Amino acid sequence: MKRKVIITIIILISCLWVAVTINFNRPSSQQVQDETQSSQQPRPKFTDQQIGVLAGLAISPEWLKQNIAANQLVYGIVKPSDTVPAGVDDYSYLVAADDQDGTTIFFKAEGQTVIIKYTSQRNTKLKAKALTLSQLKKEFYQTRSQKREVDDYVAGLRTE
Repeated sequence: MKRKVIITIIILISCLWVAVTINFNRPSSQQVQDETQSSQQPRPKFTDQQIGVLAGLAISPEWLKQNIAANQLVYGIVKPSDTVPAGVDDYSYLVAADDQDGTTIFFKAEGQTVIIKYTSQRNTKLKAKALTLSQLKKEFYQTRSQKREVDDYVAGLRTE
């Protein structure tokens, strides 16, 4: 009888030791959550206007900067009554109010990708380019001064 009690105690201690060892070596739920969040690439949070400015910087930075400086850059969302090229019905756009060179940049975010369609210098055929939000962020919205510059451009947009 005494032997059974000793064996039971030894088994209990062994089980307890194994349980403590497993829990000690297991990462905490916070560590698992942090690792999961850092391995997933969260979508950068941008407004539609910021995406437009980033698209403008990617396609024609000098055009964007000149028209912002002249208070001529207009941001809008294509409406059903607008006359626009085929395939941009649900896009937003940037256009110069004076429209001297015919440049128009249409853009829309689809998940992680920004689809950009644009015309320039009176070329009516749309060109297309797809960039990820992460690419745009890395190239144009990384440093404090870049963020301030983009946000200042957004503040300078006119709306229709």
